[in-house]
Amino acid sequence: MLMTLLLVPFLKTKKDEFMEAKLERVPFLEEQIRKVNEGGGVLAGDIDRLLKSEDNRFAFVNEIAAEATAYVENNRDEYGDKKAILHVLSNRMNDAGFVRPEAYLETDPFSPGPTYLKENFY
Repeated sequence: MLMTLLLVPFLKTKKDEFMEAKLERVPFLEEQIRKVNEGGGVLAGDIDRLLKSEDNRFAFVNEIAAEATAYVENNRDEYGDKKAILHVLSNRMNDAGFVRPEAYLETDPFSPGPTYLKENFY
């Protein structure tokens, strides 16, 4: 018993480096910005600009989500494979005076154009 009491002060527990990050609360849109920043692009800056222009960030996020949901409910066929939230954000940026392509779609420069004739060799 005496031996264990003598050893206890010398035992050190390992500090969890990630515990501080786990305890902090991250709002939804800031988490999405972090994910977009990893992928890069103009979208992260646009989200940041829109958030800074609003007084209540959470009401703004709910408003954008409701608008995107309305887009999907009105045109299920059109938004089957698209992300409606990108459509809403690009529309908001266009309304603010910044020129953005519709739903941040960028054309592939290596894809063939409409005059391309595909030849089948089988």
